[in-house]
Amino acid sequence: MSPEHRTSALFGPLARDGFRKAGMLASLTLVLATGVAGPAAAAAHDIGDRTPTARGGDDHCKPNGHHKSLQATPANGDHGKGGCKGPTGPTGPTGPKGMTGATGPTGATGPTGHTGAPGATGAPGATGPAGATGAPGATGPAGPTGPAGPTGPAGPTGPQGATGAPGPCSDLDAYHPQGNVEYRAALTGGRFYGGIRDLSGSAPNPPVLWTDLSTHNGYPAGGAAGLPCGAAVGEHPTSGGIQFETITTTGRVYRITCTFDSNGANPAILQCGTNAGNTWAEAANRPAPTGVNDGTTPTLP
Repeated sequence: MSPEHRTSALFGPLARDGFRKAGMLASLTLVLATGVAGPAAAAAHDIGDRTPTARGGDDHCKPNGHHKSLQATPANGDHGKGGCKGPTGPTGPTGPKGMTGATGPTGATGPTGHTGAPGATGAPGATGPAGATGAPGATGPAGPTGPAGPTGPAGPTGPQGATGAPGPCSDLDAYHPQGNVEYRAALTGGRFYGGIRDLSGSAPNPPVLWTDLSTHNGYPAGGAAGLPCGAAVGEHPTSGGIQFETITTTGRVYRITCTFDSNGANPAILQCGTNAGNTWAEAANRPAPTGVNDGTTPTLP
């Protein structure tokens, strides 16, 4: 037997068909990977999947059956195998991995999903420390005065206060000798006044004419002399003058003398001189406690 016939005998129709399919599948994989798979490649794949059919049945391949000569020409497509199907040969090696195909277009965007339910509200955070106290604001304007409330009950009587200083005294005196004239002395508001009233006229109630004698020098005005607190008037029979006297808060007696002036056809008046020419003078004696006809009390310098 020739080498050609031995080789053909080792691989039957099934083995050769398996090798042929493996090669065509590898080629098809490579073509699909490169993106050039077309109708020709699909046809090649279809041809590879078809198993050649036996010509004239399988009886000639059975044992003791009639079969053609092994010298049949290869023109029948069996390459000298006489049309008999041999045993399946071993699986061939895996072909190389084909190239990765091009990325396809992006698919359409799917519908928007449903909005999820809102999450649960978190617990409130802890209260922060109190801030520093701000500076006091400016004082606002005073509001209107409210109505007076009811009068409360009288409180208890307080203790008696200390005795105050003596206030100004008031006093009045009059002297009406025989004749048609009347003299008056008045002390009020700390001032001493000498008065005269002419009764010689026909008027039913003639007025008293007053002269302020507290403006004359020497008039007691406080201090050791005291304040005037009494008034007196009298006529000096020898000189014809009218004497006005006062006693002070310190027990001292002062006097001043004026004269009568008939004043012609007009009502009579007093003539008391000028303030500096006719002054008040303290009497030689002044009253003293337990004294009897004494006169030892010294006068002011």
